[in-house]
Amino acid sequence: MTPEPIVNVLSPTDLEARRRDLLASVGCSLYDLRDRAHEYALSIEELEVLRELERLEFLAGN
Repeated sequence: MTPEPIVNVLSPTDLEARRRDLLASVGCSLYDLRDRAHEYALSIEELEVLRELERLEFLAGN
């Protein structure tokens, strides 16, 4: 038997709050994260933040 999937419904306000929290956790802007990603200069934690930010952008339709 497979477990029931968990679905979180996020409002645009929730998405923006999560985005701000993620950026604050790494102490830089999305632009800086992407720039450093192109140089392969992110820590594992920063890379995970960048991936989550990109998922949030997708959900927001950006």
